[in-house]
Amino acid sequence: MTDKKKQDDRFEDQLAKLEEIVDRLEDESVGLEEALGLFENGMELARHCRTRLEEVELRVTQLLETEIGEDEDVDEESE
Repeated sequence: MTDKKKQDDRFEDQLAKLEEIVDRLEDESVGLEEALGLFENGMELARHCRTRLEEVELRVTQLLETEIGEDEDVDEESE
């Protein structure tokens, strides 16, 4: 994967692109066909952002569960 592709995959970059698309869609001078293309791109970006957030949430949950499990093991050993 190229550096440009990695940069484009960053959540923050995708969110910024999504905000740009929303701004463009709010511009009344955008034609119907362009608006449709922007909307399609926006929906795809929103889907990617949502998926990434779900992945991060799952990872945080796993880390917290691991931490809680380790704390319980330490408590049991000290008794």
